[in-house]
Amino acid sequence: MLTRRLLVLLVAVVSLGVLADGAVIVNHLRTSSHTQAPAQAAAQSGPKAVGHPCNHGFYVSQAAHAKKGGAYVRQVAKSDLGKNGSCSAPLPAPSSGTSKQGADDTDS
Repeated sequence: MLTRRLLVLLVAVVSLGVLADGAVIVNHLRTSSHTQAPAQAAAQSGPKAVGHPCNHGFYVSQAAHAKKGGAYVRQVAKSDLGKNGSCSAPLPAPSSGTSKQGADDTDS
């Protein structure tokens, strides 16, 4: 009789563990589906992407993704673009001192 009670108790504990694992998996799946939506919105081009902050960092990020070199990114980072909360201005053209090789440039 004692072994039967222990067996029932063991089955109950294992069943609760399986239920808890299932709840964790469902919660993880729900969370991962919500975290993918902003990544898809960020993949859209332009400052109008849903949930994207319109600030100076937006311009610096766009300059880095333009693959025009580190000097160009530095030029945009030193500018005032987006610091007023507006992303209506386009990215500037690279200055004459900015080269594609500028990614290896360092400030002296």
